[in-house]
Amino acid sequence: MSKVGIIANPAAGKDIRRLVAYASMTGNREKIDLVRRIIQGISSTAVDEILLTPDYSGICMQALSGLNEEVVRRCLTLLEMTVTGTQDDSTRAMSIMAEKGVGCVVTIGGDGTSRAVAKGNRRVPVIAISTGTNNVFPVMVEATVAGIAAGLVARGIVEEDEVVHSQKRIIISDKGYERDMALIDAAVLDQVFVGARAVWSLSEVKELICTRAQADTIGLSSIGGSICTISSSDDYGLYLKLGDGKIKVKAAVLPGLIQEVQITEYRRIGIGEEIPISVKPCLLALDGERELKVRAQDELTMRIERDGPRIVDISKAVHKAVEKGFFVRTE
Repeated sequence: MSKVGIIANPAAGKDIRRLVAYASMTGNREKIDLVRRIIQGISSTAVDEILLTPDYSGICMQALSGLNEEVVRRCLTLLEMTVTGTQDDSTRAMSIMAEKGVGCVVTIGGDGTSRAVAKGNRRVPVIAISTGTNNVFPVMVEATVAGIAAGLVARGIVEEDEVVHSQKRIIISDKGYERDMALIDAAVLDQVFVGARAVWSLSEVKELICTRAQADTIGLSSIGGSICTISSSDDYGLYLKLGDGKIKVKAAVLPGLIQEVQITEYRRIGIGEEIPISVKPCLLALDGERELKVRAQDELTMRIERDGPRIVDISKAVHKAVEKGFFVRTE
């Protein structure tokens, strides 16, 4: 059976950065409509089953109202799982969907949501739709088309080798043991209290490594992007040390907030190169959110590997299906 999963994060796009910057709010009403359009796109490809994730706001359940009753009855299934109201819900949902043999998963959220999903499974092809604050990893795409592409991949209409590509990730290691991970950037913060999880003050950021560096994005990785461009396909990343330095760049670190940042050092880092965390004790912010406390006695390192999530090239998937005549019916 062909199966597609949908994971919608109700918390995405609602953090403190709406108060300290000009980030827009992505409400549940909009997310409900997104899920509906994703379902319509998936069902048009005749996928056998669509698995939905339960959440404390009931986004997926509310999306079912107004849909074709035959579609709801024939192929929609709500996962049986305990909802905690944390990012662990996305991680657990992805793990369950992988166990159930989904061929593709569509996510709704930002970099943090994508990271949580990747912690559940990194082998299942993913389409990440942007609705968060930091949206380097997810893409802006019409949800209907995203659903179509997911169905094409899940059904095997298009070859995965042609339209699915592995991404980079940052691994946080403790003497060889993987403690945590990030998809876009990991920042060393000169503080020990979590407070608001989202990072919005650059004064506390001392070191930063990025899998991508792009000036046309929002977030910490845009700092590196103001110096050079590193794409998802490049087999290297970027290390930056922030502080009083001769190098000054302007970067869009938050929506509507462009700041001048001083950099004392920067360099490319290769795949597998270990970067020791020297500022201790500290907090590590992973994909823009404070996640991991580092004690003075800890010996943690960071490195970039190319074993991250497998992402669907939406445009290529649809065009490959056109070449195969999938959308054409002759009498």
